[in-house]
Amino acid sequence: MDPGSRALHLLEEQVRLGVRAFDILRVLVERAGSVVSADELMALVWPDVVVDETNLRVQIGALRKVLARTERGQQAIETVPRGYCFTLPVSRVDTHPATVASGERAAHNLPVRLATIVGRAETIDLLAEALNDQRLVTVTGPGGIGKTTVAIAVAQRCLPRFADGICFVDFSSLSDPNLVASAVASALGIGLLPDEPLAGLLSHLRGKRMLLLLDTCEHVVESSAGLVEALLSGLPELRILATSREILRAAAEWAYRLPPLPHPSQPEGLNAADALSYAAVGLFAQRARASDDGFELRDADAASVAAICRRLDGMPLAIEFAAARVGELGVRQIATRLDDRFGVLSQGRRTALPRHKTLEATLDWSYDLLPPEEQTMLQRLSVFRGPFSGEAAVAVAGPESTHSEAMNHLSNLFAKSLVTADIGGEVPFYRLLDTTREFAAAKLAAAPVRDAVARRHAEYMLSTVRAAEVEWETSDPKVWTDGHRYVIDDLRGALDWAMSDRGDPLLGAQILAHSALLWFFLALLDEYERLLQGAFAAPCALLAQHPLLEIRLWEAFAYTVLHVRERQSRQVAADAFRRALGTARREGLVDAQLRTLWGLQICVLHSGDHPGTMDVLREFDELTTSLGRSAFTLVRTRMDALVLHCTGDHAGARACANELLEHAALATGGVRYRVIQFDTRISAHTILARVRWLQGFPEQAKEHVREAVARARSIGQALPLCYMLSLAAIPVSFWTGDRVAAERYTAELCTSALEHSLATFHTCGLAYQDILDGALNGHAERLEDTVLSESVATVDAALACDAVLARGEEGLAAWCAPERLRIRAARILERGAGEKEAETLLLRAIDLARHQRALSWELRATMTLVDLWTRQPERPVAEAYDRLAEVRARFTEGFDTTDLLRADALLRGAPR
Repeated sequence: MDPGSRALHLLEEQVRLGVRAFDILRVLVERAGSVVSADELMALVWPDVVVDETNLRVQIGALRKVLARTERGQQAIETVPRGYCFTLPVSRVDTHPATVASGERAAHNLPVRLATIVGRAETIDLLAEALNDQRLVTVTGPGGIGKTTVAIAVAQRCLPRFADGICFVDFSSLSDPNLVASAVASALGIGLLPDEPLAGLLSHLRGKRMLLLLDTCEHVVESSAGLVEALLSGLPELRILATSREILRAAAEWAYRLPPLPHPSQPEGLNAADALSYAAVGLFAQRARASDDGFELRDADAASVAAICRRLDGMPLAIEFAAARVGELGVRQIATRLDDRFGVLSQGRRTALPRHKTLEATLDWSYDLLPPEEQTMLQRLSVFRGPFSGEAAVAVAGPESTHSEAMNHLSNLFAKSLVTADIGGEVPFYRLLDTTREFAAAKLAAAPVRDAVARRHAEYMLSTVRAAEVEWETSDPKVWTDGHRYVIDDLRGALDWAMSDRGDPLLGAQILAHSALLWFFLALLDEYERLLQGAFAAPCALLAQHPLLEIRLWEAFAYTVLHVRERQSRQVAADAFRRALGTARREGLVDAQLRTLWGLQICVLHSGDHPGTMDVLREFDELTTSLGRSAFTLVRTRMDALVLHCTGDHAGARACANELLEHAALATGGVRYRVIQFDTRISAHTILARVRWLQGFPEQAKEHVREAVARARSIGQALPLCYMLSLAAIPVSFWTGDRVAAERYTAELCTSALEHSLATFHTCGLAYQDILDGALNGHAERLEDTVLSESVATVDAALACDAVLARGEEGLAAWCAPERLRIRAARILERGAGEKEAETLLLRAIDLARHQRALSWELRATMTLVDLWTRQPERPVAEAYDRLAEVRARFTEGFDTTDLLRADALLRGAPR
């Protein structure tokens, strides 16, 4: 017994007790071996309340029945003349949860089990043992028989075996079999590239000793079987436990058909003790006590309860529905109503109808017992695909109910086991069981108000994402993302209706526009792009009548294709931003113009068009200056930091980046103005890491990388992590010669980008991997983002294509123009001719690097010049070494990095 969590376990299973019963047991256990008087017990358990001693005796009786489940517990509480005494020996121990070999608790997302499982101990033992030898175990049986409950219990039992934890994947909300892999990815907290979903899962799970629990596979059985076979064939450490109404028929499947709970075949003549020896009756009694603390199975009612359990075929969910009515109807009335409702369940019923019809009939009967207003509430709650709050339930209830009435209906449905609740957080969340939702949804589909309810649901989702937008402006990014992750299934449901023939495309477009941040930071961009395409396919007049909405959709589309598409992404995104900008100008929407200009400058800058970038900035400045939009000051500073760095003004870029880090708004998480952008600290550290290496401070560059990596990982968002790895962590590691770090960061980039459908970053990661492997697989040439392609080229000159070198000679790739000139000169020298041209290029590179104060580029160009002059006796070799010594002397740190070590080696060979 754990008094702190008010938990009692018997035979390794948790027992649910009422508040008074638990308090009585706690007092008796704490004073085990001593007599506690009835008066003292009542004073402790019912303070300041006058109660009759009968209440105490009822609670003691209930405790004795609970403890009697174990042989030693049958005589645990004795009645003595002056009160009660707990007679069993008691020891106080420091209990710890099951741990994996490392001593840390294995991670899992298993639903919390709130009640003791009745009658399944042997089954749980059998299945847990089976997972030792079998890699795929499927629990099969009809709906409502308890497959999920048993599977979760088995997973909890097996948790210590899996060092990398257990992942519970609920397929019940899936309507498209093609989304099976996406559902697994979502449960794992990852996304997938649309053309390589399996590769993404394999990449994430490779090397992990993990159990996947795939729940409710029957409606996506073929897709589930294919995915399971592929995962098991590629991941030898993986185990899969599945639940399905039919077996998967996958290779090496070990299937177990879960039987009904044992129940009396002849109820007549049973007493309470005999009836409770059957698990089905035990479950009924347990759930009846949960709904009515005073319930005890008496001999007079034993036959009726046994008959109920037999008529319900020992189906746990059906029994729970029946038991939940005990406090309302009583046992005998339930038996009578059940007889009336299931008159067809006579001899031969099991062969005449599919077994799952038993549960359907039970649901129908349970539904008929509800008052009309609760029937209506249950129907309307079926629009929710995921968890929902009380306020959400009120929103879909409709005008027929007041707020208070709707909450009462919800509470009653929860009490009658038609709605489940998670009360672990600050706000309780509710959920309909899968079978209940399907049943209620069928009722709603036949109702004339179905579209009105769907509209209210969609409108509520719109209000939810609008509120989330406002919260984003000042929230911690990780807290915000985790706090809104749960709404994605209901967003899909709302959009399914809104975009249908019966729906409202304008409302759907609004939901899409205001939910952009959520799709973006959950890295569900491939799906989001498809939804946006659907919105644009709506009648043209729709968006034309709502210019601000049109602008937001084009903005969202532009940001999405920047990361999802590998080819022509910059051009497509720029065209979308320009379309949005044109509408914003026409309508005089200044804030919208500023937002679209921010996005447009990203496209133009990363396309290598520096003059075009300056044009965008000038328009941005004109707007902010003439209209006093000081709120965009921080946005402009971010723009300046990136643009100044890319155009070669590294000192100016460093000043802007430092200003970002020092900005007071960052103390509360950063001000974002609903502009889709990366975390400000990550952006600043990324630029500073690059700039400080260029300026000759390798150690400071690595420190900024460490800060950026830590920040990106703590946020838990794929996009800023991939951005920072691509532009800072990996290139700085290569530039400084830290191959181990480069390998680690490259693997992380490839994995994260693949899992989250980020095509551009995935290609960049493969290009860096080519460098590590010494291979030329063409990935660098596929990079259309010029900043990324230039970064890759500075790491390995072999990957500098002609287009990149041309930009360097034309002065367009200004941040690395000195290095581009050096690479061009080195290639000329490799051909064994054109030494004069090479020398000219190197001298230009040195002059430009000095102008930019890019000490690292100057060192590289000077070392190449030394190589050239030392091969030509007529050249001023001593002057070359003097140049190199002077450049080398200006470094004050990073003496063990690659370029400085090579410079020192060259200087040691200088002529004396």
